[in-house]
Amino acid sequence: MGAKARQARQRTERRVRVERLTAEERAFLRDHARYEGSPLHKRNPGDFGLTPPSSPRPEKTLCDEAGVFKKSAASELLAAAIEGGLVCDGNFASSFPKQLWVVHDGRVFEAMHGGSQAGCYHGYPIRKSDPLSDEVLALWNAA
Repeated sequence: MGAKARQARQRTERRVRVERLTAEERAFLRDHARYEGSPLHKRNPGDFGLTPPSSPRPEKTLCDEAGVFKKSAASELLAAAIEGGLVCDGNFASSFPKQLWVVHDGRVFEAMHGGSQAGCYHGYPIRKSDPLSDEVLALWNAA
């Protein structure tokens, strides 16, 4: 898939909801969401307790490149995403949004729902070339 096709696909699959999370939605996520991580986004597993894949996919972005080396830092980014309230448009699976976004040190990160159990998220930096990056950055700064 070419770069333009990939960008168009990413853009149509990820839309930011106009309204931010409500107080009730934030409270639910604070109590039930947790960071689990994914080896696909780690060059060095550090304290994440993950084993990097034997065949890493080159199109995946790495937390290492964005300076996230500790699980506690990734968990803090998820907590900041919940508080920031930028989530995907559409129905939530079991009250968990499929995606949440946060901006940290000028970099956009996406938290994706799906893991070993309901409420587990993994996250990764979004490339600045991804059209969603500019949209999330603008919405984050507008709050």
